[in-house]
Formats: sequence, C-alpha cells, structure tokens
Amino acid sequence: MAQQETNQDHLEAALAAAAIADDIDAAVPYSSDRKTTGSQTMEPASVSEGKDENPIQATTFLVIKDVRSISRARSLRLQAEDMIVAIDGTPFHKDIDTFLDIMFECDPENGVVLTIWRAGHLFNVMARGPLGCVIEHGKPEASEQAAKEFASFVVDPKETLIIFEILRDIFRNCIVLDTRLSPLATIFPPLWLMQNRLWEVLLATFLIYGATLAVHWVLFVIAYILFSLYLRKAHLVLRRSFAMMRGRHIWMVVAAKSELEVQRLCRRIDAKSVFTPDLVGPPVTDEPPKKRRRRT
Repeated sequence: MAQQETNQDHLEAALAAAAIADDIDAAVPYSSDRKTTGSQTMEPASVSEGKDENPIQATTFLVIKDVRSISRARSLRLQAEDMIVAIDGTPFHKDIDTFLDIMFECDPENGVVLTIWRAGHLFNVMARGPLGCVIEHGKPEASEQAAKEFASFVVDPKETLIIFEILRDIFRNCIVLDTRLSPLATIFPPLWLMQNRLWEVLLATFLIYGATLAVHWVLFVIAYILFSLYLRKAHLVLRRSFAMMRGRHIWMVVAAKSELEVQRLCRRIDAKSVFTPDLVGPPVTDEPPKKRRRRT
C-alpha cells in the first residue's frame, strides 16, 4: 500500500513538471532554438541597416579632410578637399574602413595607384601604405562631377607609371624630377651632373678626381667607384636639395608615363607654369599694365 502511494506521488510530480514545461514553452516559443531564431531575426535588421548606408557610399567618393604634418599624404603633396576617385583604376565607393584596410595591406614595394580629383583635374599618385590623414565621405554633387570626368580618364597599368616630383618657385618656374635612377649617374657621373645642372657638385667632383689621380691612379679608381655608389643611393636627394637651395619647393608628386604628360597636367592646373625644358609650349602670360599719361 505504501509502495502504491509512493508511485502515485511520483506520477503526480512528473505530470506537474510537464505542465510547467508546457507553460514555459507557451510563454517563450521556440526556446530550444533561441540562438538560431535570434540569428534569423537579427540578420534582416543588419541588412536593413546596411541598405540605409549603402546609397550614400555607392554615390560618393572619399575626401581628404585634413593632412597631418608628418604623414605619407604630406609627402605625396595631397591637400585638403582632394577626392580619392579610384584605386588601381577601379572607382572606389566603399566605406572608410575598407579603404584603410586596403592601404594597410598593400604591397610596400609596388603600392597602389590612387586617382585624385582636385579642382576639376584628375591625376594619379603612388601610395605605398596608409596616408595618415583624416578622411570623410564627399558631397554627392562633387562626387557626381568627379565620376563624369573619370569616365573619360585612362589609368595606365601600374608597371608603366613613373613617379615624378614637380618643384617650382614663387615665379612659377618648374622643374620635373624623374625619381628613377639614371644609369648615367653610376657609369659617368660628370656627364650626369652636367645633364642635371649640378655645377657645384660637378666642380667638387673634378677636384676629387684630380687630387686622387695626382697621387695614384688606383686611388682615382677607388674614388670613382665610391662616388658612383654614392650617386646610386643619393641621386634623388641631391637633385631635390639643390633645387630647394635655388628657391624651389615640392609642388606636386605625380605618377605618370612621361614628363610630357606631367607638364600637360601642371599646365592645366596652372596655365602660367614655366618649365625647363618646356615640352608643351609657352605658358599664359599676363598683359602688361597700361601706362597712365601724366597730366600737365
């Protein structure tokens, strides 16, 4: 009898537990699949949020808001309000985080080609890492204008582009420096110095050659080899520093196929630019002011 009462108590407890479980399932449906259901309910929300942001990102480019004093953007002579239109020839409409990831992961040797839109003009620069500047999304009107101009703009393959530095003074006299190493600098340095009009260095070179040759021809050969190795490492710094000593500063850094293309770009940006040597014709000049006749 006692055994029957115990079994009955166990049965009533099991029925009560089942009733409580049914109440819980009714209050929270699909509780056993809560994680799956949660992911299914959250995914449409995240997609809808992405759709809210995509129209802006799909129609605007990125714009440089501010350039830090020590940064790669400063070395490339990028300016505030410059618009980044394309990366390696492909229009870029994605978000800022994606752009930063691309710049951080790019090859430091080859870099990426950035197409920049500045005041209605497109040009390319070669970036080999993060720019180090403040970036934001541009205005739709400016982005639409840049997109129209980029439609007819040709971005050459990265392998064919050369990095040029344009230096100019307050009178708009410009020189275009090819950053590549010329074989003439290591084979016959005096001729390379004459070609680049580095007269001070040329005079010092002749003095070194003459002094070493007067002592012994072996010493002259050693000096010749050492100076060739020096020019191999410092050819660009030497040309740049002497141009700055003559009152010029770095105006632009451009990736292009030839010096002619660079001069045409600079002439479009500033019609009064003067080049030596000039490959695009005479610049625009101001008309001399008319002399006023003195009243007698």
